Amino acid sequence: MSIYHLTVDLAFENPSGLATDEDFDDFVDRFLDELDNLVESDPGIVDPDVAGSLAQRTITVTMGVEAGTVEDGARLFFANVRCALHAAESATPNWPTFAPSTPMSPGRVGLVDA
Repeated sequence: MSIYHLTVDLAFENPSGLATDEDFDDFVDRFLDELDNLVESDPGIVDPDVAGSLAQRTITVTMGVEAGTVEDGARLFFANVRCALHAAESATPNWPTFAPSTPMSPGRVGLVDA
């Protein structure tokens, strides 16, 4: 097993136009708290972090996951990101299922395997 450090960029919409920068900041804090909760329950999740832009409503998520292959790591990475988004009260209705033909792929952070 190796630790794969992966990243994904996410953009968020506010169809009602009523959410403020503070609302988005609170959501990002809840999301990071939920990622931290996952770390407490799964030692295979390592160093989740979030950076982003309040004005653009974007975040970049980085996290290490323990897996046998980078493909398995990607599935675990996206499953945990999605879980944290749902726990932070964000929906992901348009996300793909993780069949082998899914075009979405994470980028690797660094080249070090643990």
